[in-house]
Amino acid sequence: MPPKAKVSREEILDKAFELTRKNGYENLTARLLAKELNCSTQPIFHIFENMDHLKAALYEKVRLYFSEVMTKPSTDPDIPLFLSMGLSYLELAQTEKHLFRLLCMSDSFQLNSLYELAGKDIPSLDSKVVTKMWIFTHGIASILATNTTVLPKTEIRELLIEVFQDFYHGKPD
Repeated sequence: MPPKAKVSREEILDKAFELTRKNGYENLTARLLAKELNCSTQPIFHIFENMDHLKAALYEKVRLYFSEVMTKPSTDPDIPLFLSMGLSYLELAQTEKHLFRLLCMSDSFQLNSLYELAGKDIPSLDSKVVTKMWIFTHGIASILATNTTVLPKTEIRELLIEVFQDFYHGKPD
């Protein structure tokens, strides 16, 4: 009898992250994960009670990844953190479609705001501005993540900056 494969929690989550990134959250199974880790499903279920627990841990790993990317300071000093976060969110929707769908378009989990996703407190912006920007930004991100249309990055950036300035400076609705 061959020795049991030893796989760590982190190795399982890393592989689940990689498979989700490549194939989508809905295609992640214990058998596929075990095959990719070159083990049986037993080590997976020894560490995680069931797939729901594994997927909850995966969700948190993806949220932390998005948080890290979104909170990197902009290279443009004229762009405030809030706007920079929105631009990063849109880029992630476009480049990490499967991870974005898990995090922001899944019935399994719920986010209340861009700040919750990024793990940041809301800066001193009017809550109405934050709500409007969240709705606008998420709308564009959903379009990008589902390939509904193609928007050039420069156009997306200009749109987000323009709308942010309109909302922030109190232009009429």
